[in-house]
Amino acid sequence: MRALRLGTSWGGLLSGPLAWAISTQLNYALVPWQCNRQVPVVLPVALVLAVLSLLGGALSWRAKRQGGAAFKPERSRSTERFVADLGILSALLFALVIVMQGSAALILDECLR
Repeated sequence: MRALRLGTSWGGLLSGPLAWAISTQLNYALVPWQCNRQVPVVLPVALVLAVLSLLGGALSWRAKRQGGAAFKPERSRSTERFVADLGILSALLFALVIVMQGSAALILDECLR
């Protein structure tokens, strides 16, 4: 609970790639189901996972804004600040990738073979 309140510098580094991996796997798994039932689920799932990625970035941003209160004492502030910056940018990048992959559902028909 402390990590949610103070943030964690590596939140974006964990949530972004994890959300993207889940999104990629779900895209492959849900397309046959979506084609059979004609219920669009790929884009909503992509948006939810993009938000999950951005939440991890928000944790990194929050840790950076705390100015070291959430940082571990055995690490230097510059290292933690770098990891927080990297987490923020990573979360943004992966959220963009997830949205771009999900937006293909707007253009392409899932039942094309």
